Amino acid sequence: MIVEDTIQEVKEQDAEADSTEVNHSATADVKETAQADGNICCDKKTNTPAWNIYLQDNDKEKSESMSDTNSDRYTWNSHADEVLTKLGLIPYHKEKKISLWNVLEISAESLEGCTPDYLKHLPWYFLRKIMRSDSSAVNIKCRFDNFIENDKELESEKIFTTSDFSSFSWIHPLDLIVSVFLCSDALLQQELMVKIASCQLALPLLLPTWNNSYTFLLWALRSVKKKWNPIGGTGFQEGHVVSLKFPTFSFLRIGNISVSKSKTLNDILSNKQQYQNIFLHHQMDSADLSRKISEGLAETTWYLPCGSESIDVYTQPFQIINLRGDGQTALEQVNFLTQVSSAVFVFLGDITESKLQYLENFAKGNAQLYLVLTSDVISESSKNLLMTFVKKFSLVKKHVIMKHKENEWRFTQKLQFVLQSAVDQCDQGNSLCLEDMISVARHCKIHIDEDDDKITSTKKLSENIISLIKHEDVSCFKCSNFSFQGETCKKLSDIEKEQNRLKNCSGNMERYNTNLERTKSHLRQSLLQKGLPEIMKSFIHNLIHLSGTERQLFLQWMKKKLDSQSQTKMSALRSQYKHTYEALFKTKIEAEIKQKQTELKKINDELSTASLGLEHFMRELGQICETLITEKVESFQGIPSADTLARIAAELLLEGLPLELLDGDAGTIPIRWVTAVLKQVSALVGKDKHVFVLTVLGVQSTGKSTLLNTMFGLQFAVSSGRCTKGAFMQLLTITGSLQSQLGYDFLMIIDTEGLKAPELQSLTDAYEHDNELATLVIGLSDMTLLNMSMEHSSEMKDILQIVLHAFIRMKVVGKKPVCVFVHQNVGDISAPDQNLMAHKFLMDQLDEVTRAAAKMEKCEAKFNKFTDIMAFDTNTSKGYIAGLWHGCGPMASVSKGYSASVFNLKKALFKTIQTCNKYKPTFNDFYKLVHDTWNAVKMENFIFSFKNTLAAEAYHHLTMEYANWDWEMRRAVQEWTVEAENRIEGSETDIYRSLETELNELVTERKNAALEHLETYFNNNTEKAKLLVEYKQRFINSIDTLAKDLIISASDRCQDAIRRNKSFKKIRALKTSYKIKLEQCIFEQLEKCKKENSKLNDEELSDFFNKMWDKETNSIPVPEPKNINIEADMESKLRDYIPAMSADVNKKIKEIKGNWYNLPSMKAILTNAFNFVAAPFKNKTDKKMAQQKVLSVEEQCGMFVDRIVSQDRDYDHSDWLALLHKIHENITEQQTDRFSFSSEFLLEFSLGVCASALPKFKDMHGKFVEKNDPLKLLAREKENYFCLFKELYKTNNVSQTMAGTYAENFLKPAIFQAIEKRLGSEIVNDMKSSYPGGEFKTRMNFHVAIMYDLHIKDRFKNYYDFICNSTFYEEKWLRDRIVQHCEKRNEGHTRLFELGTDILKMLVNMLTKEVNNAKINCETIEEFFNKVRESVQSHLVISSDMGTFASLIDLQCFLKYLETDINKIQKDIETEIDQWEVDTKIKSLPSSPTEVLYDTLAGCRKYCFWCGAPCECTEPGHVTHSTNYHRPQGVNGYRWENTTNLVNEICTTLVASNSRFRNKDTNWQYVPCKDYKSVNDYYKSWDITPDTSLIGSSYWKAVFYKYNKLFANKYVCLPGDVPPEWNFDWKVVCKHMSEAYNVTLDSLCVCE
Repeated sequence: MIVEDTIQEVKEQDAEADSTEVNHSATADVKETAQADGNICCDKKTNTPAWNIYLQDNDKEKSESMSDTNSDRYTWNSHADEVLTKLGLIPYHKEKKISLWNVLEISAESLEGCTPDYLKHLPWYFLRKIMRSDSSAVNIKCRFDNFIENDKELESEKIFTTSDFSSFSWIHPLDLIVSVFLCSDALLQQELMVKIASCQLALPLLLPTWNNSYTFLLWALRSVKKKWNPIGGTGFQEGHVVSLKFPTFSFLRIGNISVSKSKTLNDILSNKQQYQNIFLHHQMDSADLSRKISEGLAETTWYLPCGSESIDVYTQPFQIINLRGDGQTALEQVNFLTQVSSAVFVFLGDITESKLQYLENFAKGNAQLYLVLTSDVISESSKNLLMTFVKKFSLVKKHVIMKHKENEWRFTQKLQFVLQSAVDQCDQGNSLCLEDMISVARHCKIHIDEDDDKITSTKKLSENIISLIKHEDVSCFKCSNFSFQGETCKKLSDIEKEQNRLKNCSGNMERYNTNLERTKSHLRQSLLQKGLPEIMKSFIHNLIHLSGTERQLFLQWMKKKLDSQSQTKMSALRSQYKHTYEALFKTKIEAEIKQKQTELKKINDELSTASLGLEHFMRELGQICETLITEKVESFQGIPSADTLARIAAELLLEGLPLELLDGDAGTIPIRWVTAVLKQVSALVGKDKHVFVLTVLGVQSTGKSTLLNTMFGLQFAVSSGRCTKGAFMQLLTITGSLQSQLGYDFLMIIDTEGLKAPELQSLTDAYEHDNELATLVIGLSDMTLLNMSMEHSSEMKDILQIVLHAFIRMKVVGKKPVCVFVHQNVGDISAPDQNLMAHKFLMDQLDEVTRAAAKMEKCEAKFNKFTDIMAFDTNTSKGYIAGLWHGCGPMASVSKGYSASVFNLKKALFKTIQTCNKYKPTFNDFYKLVHDTWNAVKMENFIFSFKNTLAAEAYHHLTMEYANWDWEMRRAVQEWTVEAENRIEGSETDIYRSLETELNELVTERKNAALEHLETYFNNNTEKAKLLVEYKQRFINSIDTLAKDLIISASDRCQDAIRRNKSFKKIRALKTSYKIKLEQCIFEQLEKCKKENSKLNDEELSDFFNKMWDKETNSIPVPEPKNINIEADMESKLRDYIPAMSADVNKKIKEIKGNWYNLPSMKAILTNAFNFVAAPFKNKTDKKMAQQKVLSVEEQCGMFVDRIVSQDRDYDHSDWLALLHKIHENITEQQTDRFSFSSEFLLEFSLGVCASALPKFKDMHGKFVEKNDPLKLLAREKENYFCLFKELYKTNNVSQTMAGTYAENFLKPAIFQAIEKRLGSEIVNDMKSSYPGGEFKTRMNFHVAIMYDLHIKDRFKNYYDFICNSTFYEEKWLRDRIVQHCEKRNEGHTRLFELGTDILKMLVNMLTKEVNNAKINCETIEEFFNKVRESVQSHLVISSDMGTFASLIDLQCFLKYLETDINKIQKDIETEIDQWEVDTKIKSLPSSPTEVLYDTLAGCRKYCFWCGAPCECTEPGHVTHSTNYHRPQGVNGYRWENTTNLVNEICTTLVASNSRFRNKDTNWQYVPCKDYKSVNDYYKSWDITPDTSLIGSSYWKAVFYKYNKLFANKYVCLPGDVPPEWNFDWKVVCKHMSEAYNVTLDSLCVCE
């Protein structure tokens, strides 16, 4: 066997002989060959094994001389600089240290896990491996792939050399460990110790450091805990190693020895079945290399028995300290070890006088001295020296252990026997713990890491707080100092749960709910009145005033000290429980049995409350802030604001401290606190940072926390006998290229309490608790690890059912769950290949459980097998994890197989993350998801209750964009329709077919553009798109539907234009014939006048012209006007529209004897009719409501008629059909679940409205006939004709006059007409683009604006009108808004003027351009008129009839005057536009802006069947209706069935309760409110999300509170029972409305 330490010295000599480590001498090559090749190489001169040469070299003085020389040449500092430089750690060895946060970062490199090629990668390789408790981290194999070419020819003389390797510089593992500890901060050192200890590797105790000094790592060891059970003991005990008073045995060597001390220690500490390489030795990877900076390192470990004689090597626990290097060169360390040890074992290779003299320095101490001679003492002089030494210090035979020519096993047995004897002799009471050793260390001039100023100061701060824990009873202490998380918190949680489920409510739910809210407020106020105990004030003060490392150290101290206290208490309770349990089984007396059972229950209760840790302080902090935020308390007891505390918590979360998400004791999420913290995290890291959420679920005690800790190096609690309670979340950073590959910046890991917890199984709601927990964590996560231990396979089916309930819920509400099944404790390494049958069994189980769960969730039609819920890939959707422990008992280490399989699973998870196309939430998104999921979990039906805020926000954003595309399509088609109407009006032929083709092409083009916009939106907003996948096809369908509707609408308008044009043709033909005849006569008379000798003056010309005009117009034969029987049309259409009622129509006509004015008024009909509704009213309130709605519809229909008759056209019989359709649509819309109008009444109502419209239609026809009388039309042109007559008489040149006539009589009317046609669309476009609040873009924003305006005006009548007939009120409100918008003035002009003149300028510019083109290209005036008319006919309809006088026009002269006249008419038109009365002009526009705009905002016009709230869905063609704000049903006239009081219940509360309802739709049979969808298809089409919060529907609650009595008066009943809490402050209402609707209220037009 090679002697480790001898070779170590030789290696140092070799390395120091040449500082470059490249050009070695031949001798050095041989020596290093011996080390690297396991000593199979021989020395060339002696043919002796290389290591034997060194052992045979007895010239020790020469060796020591060389060592001294080298020591002079190379100090420890220079070696450290060299090592740290090679390892790339120089930047970390001073102020800036490697932090735990740095190590836990997830990068592409951290997922590789392969052996590093370069030394600079080695520290990170070691750190990442050790953080996952992989003991192979110390096996730092060097890769020689890059240094040897395997296919290179072998040269015979180099066969025994290793020149390739000798030029390759690597490092000893101990040097690496020392380097890492030197460059790690205090917190990382602690965590490293914990992880190294879990691998059963020796821990650094005395660390070599700068200037040849050493540091005692007490602080670093404080986190390490150990468990043990001595043979014959009372059970397992647990403690922090720094406070364990075990016998300490130190092992060191003097000089060179022929055996490896470290390997010998491993041999004597391990049993045959459970061998552990606790101490590194030369036979391990790279451990045969020379040590540069780890000489003098003292490592420690503990032997810990498990209480089994067959396993334990020793009966009692003890501590081992192993000093590296030659003890003769480590005086400080040896001095320290001899003072703190119970015994010191000194390994000697031979006996020399100098060695014995050295031993005498510490043999006089209290520590027992044991000499371990690694070879026989042969020479007499050596024997004499040894005997003298033995006698001098009275050593007995067992104190000298000599290795004869016996094998290793016998030598190990001998040492084990001696060590057990030494343990037996020790007085444990006199043993020192590590904490006791610091005084000795200081005396020996060894630095203590805890003497650091920051560690010392934070220790004092923590001790000051711990000193305030005066109660021995932890539960009493918690009760008095942690009141915010105590029983009051549990009461609040129970009340909140009852608020959401209303299971115990038997009366008025809103009053009951408000009382619960009041109780909650009283409870919170009582907490605030108690104030803060001193301990919490001190704790918060320290959190605020400490920062960075100091705050982390303070919290670490708190954690250690609190855990230590809890551990002591819980250990005592467990011991008490064990004794009581044993006594229970021994006794046979019934009374004693009951007594012991009572005692056991009491102890068990104490165990559940005995824990006191840092998490309780942080929980109290969170609950304090939750209370402050809820109660809106600005300042409290001198502590900072809740926002400041949330920011501190956010910083701690980013620094690696887990944040409690779910309070495991109260079973609640402090949602406001968690939200505040996550908001602050977002502010700290940036709002655009994305987070991936990973959770783990499984049965209790199946190693969920251990799995996460191993996979990510985390610190979720797994010890102290405490399982995780509730849920904790911890953040890790994703860095480098992995960040861009995944698209995530952070990984949020949520660790949860176990399902099927034994302590909960006795509770009636245990299954419900597990369901809620699974739903919560799966709802929050992007990926869920389902942890299934093979030992718990019997419970697998129950767990699968719980989890699948959650997955189904997620699937139904639109989330895409990703699940990975993790099978733990798989013993067979071929499990993945051997488990095909098991996989089939699992899939069968999943399918079976899926069907059962789907049935319970009422989704059996959707989910028949597991793959209906999610994709399952056999390669990526499951993983197999080996058993955790290598061996058993306290000396077991974490299995390498476990670490390796967890790491492989981790890599597979990140591959899955990279490939899964999911929405990537930000922290702002995540807190909203927490809020939504928790709110839904609190409800009884998750699917029914879940409201996805993220999807709602994304949907809102998409609908705002869609509104733009929708309007672009509508506007394009409207503009085309106006142009088409112009072309129809100016065309003498039928052009409908060509227009139809154009229309289809245009709509197809615009539809494709909209679809392209939609596709671009989904491509550019990839994250939002992932939330909106299910909506994409709906929007595509909406675009298709809109395109079809636009084609139908435009086609109808073209057909109307054609009909109008046909009716005008006759009038134009008559006018033209009259005009020609008249102009011929004028021309003849003109010639006659000119022949007379005397010249006529103007007055004479006028008299002459008037006589001639009267004579000629009187001689024109005027045809009789066409007789139109409008009454007959009405009667006919009434019969056609309601065929079933034609007989009743005839009967009614007979009754009134053909005089429609004999019909009674609508009020009379409503008052006297017995058949008003299909079924009798249940009460006066319903009748009053029905009457009001009918009167509202009557007014609405009257306005519709006014709109028709205001149009510049003749009456048409189709107007009756339009009116009847409007009547039917509006009256049907007003029917509710309380009443339906009878068919008889609908006929009466239709007749009444038609009778009111009859005189208006007659008047419309009369005015049209009068306006378009040919003679009257000619009469309007008399003045123009006279001007022409006079001009021709005087000059015979009419160019100037004709230019003026053309501009005034042809162009000006055409321009005016074009402006009016375009103005409606321009107003709508201006309205949509002028308001950033988007109230004129989408249905939802429009509705919010109206609600806001109602509040500002604050008139009951407005509220009442809006509630009674929302459509009518909305149209009127919109019309008023349009008028207000158009009346806005800028520089003295209205907005209507600006819009009108913009159109005017566009038309004039176009006209001028065409006139100039015609000036160049036309030769005759007729050609000019035709050219201009044709070129602008899409925009201007210019008459083609210029008359006989056109032939007398000089073209160039005409054009010269026309330019001036066009400028004149432009100014005239501007003047006229400026004088427009805005309201009057808007009403008279051909295209009503109110109708056009309302068409885009009206939505589906469906109303909640209970409260009458309008549907707010923006998506066109939606089939599911919803509204954010339902109303108290009293505002809609509901009253209690057995009283006359208005109902104060709200739909969202009803569906969360066990209440029932009945109405005409249920045939007056009771139906549970939760099952409202079962009534009929219309009820089914409504989604009413349960919301029992006081703030829900706050707007309408406040309205009902304020106008309760007025509503009661209107509905002829008593006021409702409205809680005073409904009197919300408007700011609170605004905030809630903004959140509910995603609208910034201040940006709405009503706020201007």
